[in-house]
Amino acid sequence: MNISELAQHLDVAVSTVSRVLSGNAEKYRISQKTEQRIREAAKKFHVVPDPLGAGLRRGKIGMVGLLVPDITNPFFSHLARAVESKLRNRGIAVQLCDSNEDPETELDLLRNLMSRRLDGLIVAPVGVSGEQLASTLRRSPFPTILLDRILTGVDAPTIAIDNRAAGSLAANCLLELGHTSIGCLRGNPLSRSDRDRLAGVEDALQRKGDASPNLLVSGEGYSAEQSRAAAEALLQREDRPSAIITLSGQGILGTLEVAREFGISLPDELSLVAFDEQPWSPLVHPPLTTISQPIEKMAEKAAEILSSQLDGETSAQSAGSHIFEATLIKRSSVTIPC
Repeated sequence: MNISELAQHLDVAVSTVSRVLSGNAEKYRISQKTEQRIREAAKKFHVVPDPLGAGLRRGKIGMVGLLVPDITNPFFSHLARAVESKLRNRGIAVQLCDSNEDPETELDLLRNLMSRRLDGLIVAPVGVSGEQLASTLRRSPFPTILLDRILTGVDAPTIAIDNRAAGSLAANCLLELGHTSIGCLRGNPLSRSDRDRLAGVEDALQRKGDASPNLLVSGEGYSAEQSRAAAEALLQREDRPSAIITLSGQGILGTLEVAREFGISLPDELSLVAFDEQPWSPLVHPPLTTISQPIEKMAEKAAEILSSQLDGETSAQSAGSHIFEATLIKRSSVTIPC
């Protein structure tokens, strides 16, 4: 069954079905009841919008590039899937590329994408992206959006969280419990996200004044080996911290592994707060306290802005940046220190 046949089956206009399936029901003031009826029928009869056909009708190809730093990182795999889903609902297909947290690979992939016939580009920069990436993006021949990580020097809409506030949120959770020695396990010291999160932790500690807790920082990279080494450096100290904040999602497994090997009991001997929320966060023992980013909202905003730019309704300047707030999900991996 195609869109025309579905419209006939539901006794509605073809344009109504097309607008619902391309994610424009609200724009064209289609009632929620009609939208739900069309979506349920489309799912039942396996009817999907034709991205190429829709794009060609707008003078577009109906395809955008999505460049992420590490698809094996659960955060970015979730983000990529959410972006793809939101764009697919608008009749736009996605070409996904993974830069493997490597700036040179990122530049090569970006240049390759920019040489292709695409309508737009969404880029989640690697942690240490700098002026070379900014310079390349300034030459982008089509609308471009920055996602998750902030990059200065590029006049493009940016969608991210307030990482500094998120760092303070994690630290305050531990300070309120009475912890006076906190360790931070970072991914890469050159990463803008990690630097901002660490600055947020420091902000929270400094607000304690003369009673400011001791802060220990460890970590030089995102790999499993580097995360494990960073956790060992913190947990084998004589003045071992009573709590640890992992500033990136890759650090949590190494910390849990080392704590288990060292015979350190969580949360009795070590409290733990982790970036980011993972599907398994509530399933491990003990269930993890996490800082959760609003991935679905970020993906929806990226799809909304890019779709609007492709339709000529919004410019990069008017789209602006959208900074979301992270939330704390408190579980039993934190407690009052011994």
